[in-house]
Amino acid sequence: MGLFSFLTKEIAIDLGTANTVIIYNDKVVVDEPSIVAIQRDTGKIIAVGKKAMMMHGKTHENIKTIRPLRDGVIADFQAAEYMMREMIKMIGIKKSLFPPALKMVICIP
Repeated sequence: MGLFSFLTKEIAIDLGTANTVIIYNDKVVVDEPSIVAIQRDTGKIIAVGKKAMMMHGKTHENIKTIRPLRDGVIADFQAAEYMMREMIKMIGIKKSLFPPALKMVICIP
């Protein structure tokens, strides 16, 4: 542990076709389905993970759900990026005067 180790946080992301898992401090902190809910008319992403999975097939016709990864390949880069950003926020890293830099290892299929 260095003097400034509090300024860096290390996380590991397993970006899977079915589920995305994030490990922080040697614990699984996020285990969510790899799915995104999008508003058809505006293209705005409104939910990711479990919330988007609950909308799958049961929502208004103006909302569609997509899986950004298909057959081990990132099929929709924009949706995959947004999904990862939102899931990283789910970790709950406390905001401070000096926000930490994140070191990430990302595994993809």
